[in-house]
Amino acid sequence: MLKPAAVALVSLAALPASTIAECEPREAEGPVTVESCPIDDADYPLVRAEMTVPGSISAVIALLDDAAACSDWQAMCTEETATPLDAPFQTLRQRVSGKGITRRISMNSAAWWRTEDGHVVGDMIGADDQTPAFKGKRVLCMRTRWFLSPGDEEGTVTVVQKSVSDPQPPFGMGAGVVTPRTAKTLLETFTNMSTRLASGQHGAGPAIESLPLLEAELPGVGEEFARCQAARK
Repeated sequence: MLKPAAVALVSLAALPASTIAECEPREAEGPVTVESCPIDDADYPLVRAEMTVPGSISAVIALLDDAAACSDWQAMCTEETATPLDAPFQTLRQRVSGKGITRRISMNSAAWWRTEDGHVVGDMIGADDQTPAFKGKRVLCMRTRWFLSPGDEEGTVTVVQKSVSDPQPPFGMGAGVVTPRTAKTLLETFTNMSTRLASGQHGAGPAIESLPLLEAELPGVGEEFARCQAARK
């Protein structure tokens, strides 16, 4: 079985050009904007959220890495646990989202890297295949990527998330139902995140220099998702 890092660190040289078409605005509130971007050969579009807020990249990493705090600020998150993997700054994360008929479970491998220009990339890949005995409604194919970079003004950070998934029923009712709900969920999550970062509720996380260097480009989020869906059909 390939380790998550081995799957993630694939050069773009062997991949086709971007499969993501022009994006459509979905939600906007305060510093947060959300849009959806169709993906060729996929049943669901990518949803992209962005904001620039006071704070630091280190503090954003600390917040995103705090699995126990997930339910405090991430919309739909009921609980989350994280188990370290062999490679540094990599974890296997199990998340329960929603309650009742909306309850579903996702298992993801997560990793952090720094880039040569001082930015940070966080990658989350659905890892259900690593847990064949796992029970419950699942998110079958999932790809989420965080991009953290200094904002235009000193002391600010720009946070971007690109995410796409295909949840099992009752959410498996097509993009017309799932996409608007996902957009609203990301708007709420980013709004809560903005508030926490602006108020300094989370302390510093790891220094950027301590993260492993991303030495090969990652595959496009949309391309990876389309490939995962094709493999499951």
